[in-house]
Formats: sequence, structure tokens, C-alpha cells
Amino acid sequence: MLQYIHNQREREKNMKTFQMYDNNGDYNPIRFIAAHNGGIQMYSNPGELVAWAKTPEMIAYALRTKGADEIIFGSSSMDFASEEGFKNDEDATILWDKGHTMYLDEVEAVGSKWDY
Repeated sequence: MLQYIHNQREREKNMKTFQMYDNNGDYNPIRFIAAHNGGIQMYSNPGELVAWAKTPEMIAYALRTKGADEIIFGSSSMDFASEEGFKNDEDATILWDKGHTMYLDEVEAVGSKWDY
């Protein structure tokens, strides 16, 4: 019973820091990011939201799960992050850089599931 309660609390915690919108498991690389509600929205195509994350680990997870384009563009909201729930304007870029670096380190160490 205690393990169930612990697992439920972990799921609730993750729901506040991460939401995957594209759950089909197919390659759908992240191409565009935007600061939103204290986290990072990740899009594959214009208007096609793939995931939203509030921690570097969850950003890396979304990139690992869906893939990353060679060039990822950022919305102007990344430059004005304090208007999107971040304490400082540069905090969204710092969060993205940490998560993206984690992903790149993983790819360098073990490769990507999208490598053919």
C-alpha cells in the first residue's frame, strides 16, 4: 500500500512538470520551442505540440522519445521568459540548454533510438 501511495505521488509530481501530447511512439522530431507557463513547449511542426516540460530531465526524455531536428528554432518567448512564468528572462534558455545538453550527452554515449 505504501508503494502504491509513493507511486501515485510520483505520477502527480510528474504531471506538474511534464506532459507528452504525442504518445504514438513514432519519430516526430522537435523543431521549435517556446517558453510557456514556467516550462518549455516543444513542437515538431507549426501548431503541432509534442510535449511540455519543466525540468531538464523531462526535456531530455521528450527529445529522446520523439527525436530532435538538427536545427531547433526558439520562439521570442524564450527571450522574454519572465512573461511566461519564469523568474528571469534567461531562465527558459538555461532550462532548455540543460535538458538539450543531457540529451546530446546521452546520444554521444549510447546513440539515438532513431539512428538507422
